[in-house]
Amino acid sequence: MRIFSCSIFSLVIYSQGVDVGFAQLNRAKQIQDIRDQNHYVINASSASTIFSFENLGKNKNVGLSSFFILGNEISNIGLTPVLVGKIKVSWNLDLIGRTSAHSNKNNALNIYGWGLTYKPGKEETVSPWIFGINSGVYRSYNTNRSSSFSLSILRIVTLDNYSVTLGFSTNNVKGVNYKAEQKLDSENFQNNFSNVIIGTSINFMGIKVLPSYIYNSNKSIASIGLQKEF
Repeated sequence: MRIFSCSIFSLVIYSQGVDVGFAQLNRAKQIQDIRDQNHYVINASSASTIFSFENLGKNKNVGLSSFFILGNEISNIGLTPVLVGKIKVSWNLDLIGRTSAHSNKNNALNIYGWGLTYKPGKEETVSPWIFGINSGVYRSYNTNRSSSFSLSILRIVTLDNYSVTLGFSTNNVKGVNYKAEQKLDSENFQNNFSNVIIGTSINFMGIKVLPSYIYNSNKSIASIGLQKEF
């Protein structure tokens, strides 16, 4: 009888230990899933709200830019190309549109969005400040869909004929995680985050090369754009 009681007691302790172990594993997986989702959200939002911070020339009314954004392997985004167009509405206001549709080894991706850039000051002098409002949609087939809204404040600093753009942006992202591969129900998500932006412009044979670096506490993103003005 005593042996039987000891066996039951040992089984109860073992089962509780196993439950605690599984609970810890599940908790660790949930934390990792949240981190992976944050990587996706930041990459998707950056790709769907990207815009050219370079001012159009005085005699130019249209600018076309091809951006390449280096994402993260965890988010299954990778290198994302985005075509961005800019039309001069007035001397201090530009209308922006962006689109992208391509496939990688994981899934098919689609991006579209619009935005505005505003430059305060006077028409005779180009303001070093740029204010941007951008929104966009990022779709990853049978995986994720997100809508992003971004507010940006940038300033162009010139040192010895070399310009550097410094700025700050705040982003709001809402979306749905379909979890098709896991065959689970869809899950809504929402995230808010801020970025520090550093970029510059280099003229090369009539084309403006626009490298930039986006940094926040969770992830850093590099991108490069090629802009031609007409």
